[in-house]
Amino acid sequence: MEEKAEKSKVKEVFKNIHAHRFIADVVRRHSTNRSDVREIAIDMLDMSECRNILDLGCGFGFFTEILKGRVHPRAIVTGVDIIDGYETSFRETCQKAGLECRFLSEGASVINKFNDRSFDLILCSYALYFFPEFIPDISRILTSSGSFIAITHDRNNMRELIAITKEILSRNNVLKEGRLPLEAIISHFSSENGMDLLASWFGKVKTADYFNFLVFRPEDVHRIIEYFLFKSPLLLTGTDYEFEYVINLLSIYIQKASFMRDGFTISKNDRVFICSSPHNSCHSHGETA
Repeated sequence: MEEKAEKSKVKEVFKNIHAHRFIADVVRRHSTNRSDVREIAIDMLDMSECRNILDLGCGFGFFTEILKGRVHPRAIVTGVDIIDGYETSFRETCQKAGLECRFLSEGASVINKFNDRSFDLILCSYALYFFPEFIPDISRILTSSGSFIAITHDRNNMRELIAITKEILSRNNVLKEGRLPLEAIISHFSSENGMDLLASWFGKVKTADYFNFLVFRPEDVHRIIEYFLFKSPLLLTGTDYEFEYVINLLSIYIQKASFMRDGFTISKNDRVFICSSPHNSCHSHGETA
């Protein structure tokens, strides 16, 4: 039941493709870290011989688009997402990157249908916390010389917005549990517990940290509200609240805080995991790049 509820929240957040692209652009424009987290991930690898690629939680191809010219010219990318509306955008992204592709909308459970050692490169950016139970099968389908790249948030992701939301809900006695749905989801696979979850299934796990904040000037406060609205199903679902009431209080709170501090900052630190040697019997403690 809990798994179905989480899938419903995910679909509610990401079903609007245009909104997803817009929010991704907001994150890029307001980030203090101007490097591309995907670049950090793939610069650690030689992918020139990768031909069978799997992108889990592919969305519109955020990760796939950066593979242009970096993988085998005859590479085929299989995109997997639970929202079938992403198929057109994903195919367009692959075409621009010069890559053949196919799209599967069955969600992560489709991993069970793939043969052992099917893929020499597996990508998963900001999605593994939705299905960490499939890590053993991700190891199973990765070739012995292949690589699995996972990008995830740390547990303090959006802590400023989360704190304000919890304060508003608590004041109005509508916060049923001690944490919001987003906090519970990220805790499934985060910067802090990712190594422990992966090290049992991969002989080598390297990490690279991506430190970042989103900084909004007082005149950009409306962008924070838009960001919150996009994430709201993961922040408010399961709580007893009047949506408009929470939004109004949040808007007032952020505007006051923004002008007092000459802006508003949101934490957005991530970690990149580079995994290889699947099912290696000699488990390492990992390496930090």
